[in-house]
Amino acid sequence: MKITESDAIGSDLKDILSIEIQNQVALWSLNNFQESLTARDYFKVIKLNNETVAFIIAKVMSFECEIVNLGVKISMRKKKLASQLLNNLIDFSKANSIKQIFLEVRVSNIAAINLYDKFNFSEIGSRPNYYITEHGKEDALIMGVNL
Repeated sequence: MKITESDAIGSDLKDILSIEIQNQVALWSLNNFQESLTARDYFKVIKLNNETVAFIIAKVMSFECEIVNLGVKISMRKKKLASQLLNNLIDFSKANSIKQIFLEVRVSNIAAINLYDKFNFSEIGSRPNYYITEHGKEDALIMGVNL
């Protein structure tokens, strides 16, 4: 069992889209992921035996960074893959003089909120009715951490 982390490439997108559909969260399209590749966003994947099982995408803007998507294949959860991706993003951010990382997360996504809490993210605001769900709309928490 070989686990590796690398920059995302075009051939990873099929697995990434599968993770996105499986998680039923933001439901980015293949085009959305392709745009992040083209824009050269911070876009990392974790592979297990050449299958992409986790990913993170962040927009880097001078002294701040926004995590725009993070996903882990359901069968690979609780293996600290999201923590690995976050640790590496934080290391990258510090090395590049980024002062703050922020993100939006569904208020119902307790597992993600708990993960971000472990990395000292705190709530800095909210966006009412930000996410559209099959049951209506859901608020987003805006969380951030100063580095």
